[in-house]
Amino acid sequence: MTVIEHTVNQSELTVALLSDLHIGSLHTDYKLIQRELDRAVAHNAVIAINGDVLDAILPGDRKRYRASDLHPRMFDAGDDMVGEAINWAAEILAPYANRIIMIGDGNHDDAVSRYHHIEPVKHLCVLLKNMTGWNINYGGYHGFLHFKLLTTCGHRAHYVIHYHHGAGGGGVVNKGIGTFHRANAWIEGVDALWRGHTHTITAGRDGKVVYNRDCQHIENRLEMKDVLAIRTGAYMDTYKATTPEELAKRGRKDSYAAIWDCSSAPKGGSILNLKAVAHDVRATRTKPRKTSYLVEDTLSI
Repeated sequence: MTVIEHTVNQSELTVALLSDLHIGSLHTDYKLIQRELDRAVAHNAVIAINGDVLDAILPGDRKRYRASDLHPRMFDAGDDMVGEAINWAAEILAPYANRIIMIGDGNHDDAVSRYHHIEPVKHLCVLLKNMTGWNINYGGYHGFLHFKLLTTCGHRAHYVIHYHHGAGGGGVVNKGIGTFHRANAWIEGVDALWRGHTHTITAGRDGKVVYNRDCQHIENRLEMKDVLAIRTGAYMDTYKATTPEELAKRGRKDSYAAIWDCSSAPKGGSILNLKAVAHDVRATRTKPRKTSYLVEDTLSI
């Protein structure tokens, strides 16, 4: 797992969480991507992108490829469709490179790696550095984002997100909630779990009971820890209206999700606000009561 640390000398930090941009698809809402990147600037936020930056469904994909799904710019690239998609992603993201702390892989990006032997997101990060001079972390498919904030009294407070693009089916009924329950069972020490992949938007909190064996008084040994669950949506239009005349003239241009009879999905990412605050810690057998520092979080969709 990749571990990415981001340290700031302030008590508050805003993080724009994006995933599933699917650059290169005819069905992607490129204007919404632009608006959300501009929203990050308006919030003075750093930006993290959790996979499927590229749509990258190529002719060799016998399950999902349809020529009508590709944006015309991809056809103009000839045999260099992957290269053109990387260039297009770089054009979109370059103006915001100074804010981007991580770009990760998704299953669409990973398919290119497996079948065409090139890691497109890694090359995107390299290209963005060459274009802008900013070193953007390549996040891989999963890992940890460790934020270190500075409290008003000079102490460090920590906030950790476990990110994974996601895998498996789309969770049509439960919207992938089970993913968070499973992750919360085996991942310790995190404040939030972040997933993409299913093209749905969900947010909530899961609770964990922590038994502190060092606490002096038995009645104080149980502590409750909330873990924030975040699933960011995609930027794709599953359905668009057409007419019989347009259909007869130009043919069908259905997204693969529409062919699979998927529901229309909400679009976009989330804004995570973090604030370091003081917190009293109970006395233990070996340690007196003291003040520690934690990070409060609020999420906006």
